[in-house]
Amino acid sequence: MENSTSPLKKYNRQPKLYIDLPSKGQWYKKESLEKVEELEVYSMTANDEIATKTPDALLTGNAIVKVIQNCVPSIKDGWAVTSRDLDYLLASIRIATYGDTMSVSHNCSKCANEDNFSLPLQKLLDHLQSIQPVYEIKVNDFVIRLRPLIYKEIIANQLASMQVRRQLYQISDSKIEDSIEVIENKTNMINSLYDKISDQTKDIICSVVTEVITPDGESETNPIFIKDFILNSEGQYFNAIQDIYLDNNKIMSPPSSDVSCSACEHTDKVTPSMDYSSFFLRR
Repeated sequence: MENSTSPLKKYNRQPKLYIDLPSKGQWYKKESLEKVEELEVYSMTANDEIATKTPDALLTGNAIVKVIQNCVPSIKDGWAVTSRDLDYLLASIRIATYGDTMSVSHNCSKCANEDNFSLPLQKLLDHLQSIQPVYEIKVNDFVIRLRPLIYKEIIANQLASMQVRRQLYQISDSKIEDSIEVIENKTNMINSLYDKISDQTKDIICSVVTEVITPDGESETNPIFIKDFILNSEGQYFNAIQDIYLDNNKIMSPPSSDVSCSACEHTDKVTPSMDYSSFFLRR
């Protein structure tokens, strides 16, 4: 009888890293992940590397979702990964695949000389593990609890923004001498697109609120009522939530490293890019 077991089996991928999710699993549904500590991280396969070089798959988020689920099997739904964990997971996958350093080219701010520097990605993991984003604020004795966006929401917002920017470019790129009527139509269309941008911003800010507790101790978790309260009350509620949302995004950004120019020895700060179209290139 022919042996159905291949000798290649013993050379299957093995975990390269074991990580703990910075979020500790908060904000995930039970079926989205198996565990929150000691998650096995495998290197990318050839299929994964091909996917990360496919622009359309990166644009829609499908490539990143497949890479996360294939390289970190404990993550069952890559679309549900929160912004608190996303860059941590992707940096871990890159380390498991290519090692701890990432090559970054930089032009000196003093003499414009171009150098290539190897930046340590472990520094990024340590940073993302140690930061403390704020997910609860108090405004006028109201307690407002927040959550990070999930990857599905991040992609949807990026695609919507891209569509609006493309439409704005198409409208403003006309080379023909326009009539007054055409100019008025263009103005109306541009104003409508700016309204879309404003509505998108409001939707994002309101969507991250999970609960509002009144000064009397009453709790509201219905997103419809929460959105109505935030948008139709004094602006300080919306502004406070937006400020925290932006601050959280800022502290979750990759930390910079000091680098020295090979020509003039001037020191600059360089930050690894989390642009996924280049982040997973072998460098």
